[in-house]
Amino acid sequence: MVDQTQEEILEVQTKNKQIKYAADTTKMFDEWLKQCPIVYYLSEPVEPGEACVEYTFDTTTRRK
Repeated sequence: MVDQTQEEILEVQTKNKQIKYAADTTKMFDEWLKQCPIVYYLSEPVEPGEACVEYTFDTTTRRK
C-alpha cells in the first residue's frame, strides 16, 4: 500500500465530497422537475398563440 500524507488524504476526501455534492444536486433537481407544476417542453413545438418562456437551470449549485 502506498503511503499518503494527511494533506493528500484530505485532498482526495474533498474531491470526493465535491463529486457527491454535484451528483446529489443533479438528482435533487431531477426529482423537483418531476413534481414541478409548470409544463415544460424539451423539443416539442409550442401551439400558436401560447406564450413561451425559457428558463435556464444550473444543476451544479444549490440555492436556498
